[in-house]
Amino acid sequence: MEVIFILNRPGDKPIGGFKVVYEYANGLARRGHTITIVHTPPHIHGDFSIAGSAARLLKYSARALGIKKGYSPDGWFLLDPRVRILWVPSLHSKWIPKGDAVVATSWHTAEWVAEYPNVKGKKVYLIQDFEYYMTAEPSIKRRMQSTYNNLFANIAISPAVKNMVESCGGKVESYIPNGLDFETFSVDNPIESESRKAIGFPFRQETFKRTGDAIEALEMVREKVGYSLHIWSFGGKKPKNLPDWVAYYERPSNRTLRNLYNSSQIFVVPSLYEGWGLPGSEAMACGAALVSTDNGGVRAFAEHQKTALICTPQDTACIAEKILLLLENRQLRLRIAVEGNRHIKQFTWERSVTDMENLCFSLVSNQ
Repeated sequence: MEVIFILNRPGDKPIGGFKVVYEYANGLARRGHTITIVHTPPHIHGDFSIAGSAARLLKYSARALGIKKGYSPDGWFLLDPRVRILWVPSLHSKWIPKGDAVVATSWHTAEWVAEYPNVKGKKVYLIQDFEYYMTAEPSIKRRMQSTYNNLFANIAISPAVKNMVESCGGKVESYIPNGLDFETFSVDNPIESESRKAIGFPFRQETFKRTGDAIEALEMVREKVGYSLHIWSFGGKKPKNLPDWVAYYERPSNRTLRNLYNSSQIFVVPSLYEGWGLPGSEAMACGAALVSTDNGGVRAFAEHQKTALICTPQDTACIAEKILLLLENRQLRLRIAVEGNRHIKQFTWERSVTDMENLCFSLVSNQ
C-alpha cells in the first residue's frame, strides 16, 4: 500500500503534529508499506498571486539548494530510511505522487487535498487542529468547518477533536488516539526516588498555550514553600523574559528530555486548549505526576484525581494549589504518578499504526 502524508511547511523544527505524522510514517514503513511525506514552504491556500508564488519559489529554492537549513526533521526526529521525503514548491496536485491513500494532516493541507484527483489516493484527514479551531477568527473557522465536511475519512485524535468535528456537522470515521514511543520515553529513575526534585513545564509562545499561567502559579508556589525548587522548561529559542529561576533547555534532544522528565516529581501543562498534549503524556510515561488544565486533549489520557490533577484553564491559583498539594502529600503524588504511568502505557504507536493501517486498507479495498 502506498500512503502519502501532506505537511504544510518544512519539518526542520520540532512540532507536535509533525511528530505524530512521522511516527505513523515510520510505523507503516516498518510494515512494508511505501510511505511518502510531502513538505512545502508555508503559504496560504489559493494564493496564486505573482508575489505569493515568487515568495514560495524563493523559500523552496533556498532550502533545496542548501542556502538555508534543510526541510527534513533530521535534527530532532529519526525517520526510517525507507520513508521518502519530497520537498515541493506547492501542494498543487501536479507535485503530489500517485498513491493508494493521501492523508491531510491539518486544515491547510485538507483544503488542497480536497481538490486532488482520485489517482492521488483515497482521502484521509488526520485532524489535530483543535486548539487552532477554538482560537481562530470567524472567517478561518468557517474554512476549517468546511474541511471537516469534505468527503474524507476523518480521524479524531482525542474526544475533544471528535466533539469539535461533530459539532461542525462533520463525521468521524475513526477515533485513533496518539501513541507514545516508550523506548524513547519511560521510567529510568524510580517514581519513588528521593532524587526526583524538579518541576517542569513546556514553554510555548502561542497565547492559548498560557505559559505565563504556569510561571505565575509556580511563583506562588515558590513564595509558599520554605525551600528552593528546581524548575525547568523547554521549547524553541530561549525567550528573553523568562524568570532567572527557570532553567531553560532550547530544543532539547529526546535523550535530554527523557532525563529531565525522569528528574521531575511534577509536570505542569497550563494550556487553554490542546488537541492532545504530547509533553504531558511524555512526562507521565517517565514517571512525573501531571498537573494540567482541562484543555480538551488531556481528557484522552488523564482523569482528575486518578491519573492527574486537573484545573480549570486560566485558574493560576488552582494550578498552584495542586502543585503544593503534591509537594506536601508525597503519598498522593506517588499514587497519581504511578497510576498515570500505568494508564499511559496503553497508548502505543503499535496500536495507533494498526488502526491507521486498517482504515487505509478498508478504504482501498472498497475502491
